[in-house]
Amino acid sequence: MNDINRDTVTPINTKRLTLRPIQLSDLEVIQKYSLDDEWNRFLDFHTLESVKEFVEKAVYTKWNEIARFTIIYNLQIVGGIGLYIDQKDKRAELGYSLAKEYWGIGIIPEASEGVLNYGFNKLKLEKIFAHTDVRNLPSQSVIKKINMTKEATFRKHEISKNVRRDIVFYSILKSEWEGK
Repeated sequence: MNDINRDTVTPINTKRLTLRPIQLSDLEVIQKYSLDDEWNRFLDFHTLESVKEFVEKAVYTKWNEIARFTIIYNLQIVGGIGLYIDQKDKRAELGYSLAKEYWGIGIIPEASEGVLNYGFNKLKLEKIFAHTDVRNLPSQSVIKKINMTKEATFRKHEISKNVRRDIVFYSILKSEWEGK
């Protein structure tokens, strides 16, 4: 996979959303929603500094390693979605976030469809996977809506907020995506 210049990436437009490459100027909005206690209840501790590091890494890492999009809905930044790419194995992990006030209206499934299409067709990936805390039922619901298949539950796989957590993994193959 050749290096892709993030400045030349065309935004993805879906029915209601625009997905454009993340920018440093998105930081304040991302910090605001990701520091909410309910929002990050299944994630490790978030601080202003850790969120800044996350955004900077997404902006400064080569696009064909981290393809992170900002989700725009009704002209507002409401979240982010991206692919964390393993070029050698032609696979990527899907990750997403959404401001709490936009939960439950189908934004992440819609954004995911656009990003999966981008990953399989533009980046030529063969597999895209996602994982979440086994207790995070809303996230599992999103993953199922985009037709990912449950692969496994990894017991006590991650430590978050100083507690060992069970993590469930899902995936979709390019052939499954094309056949849906």
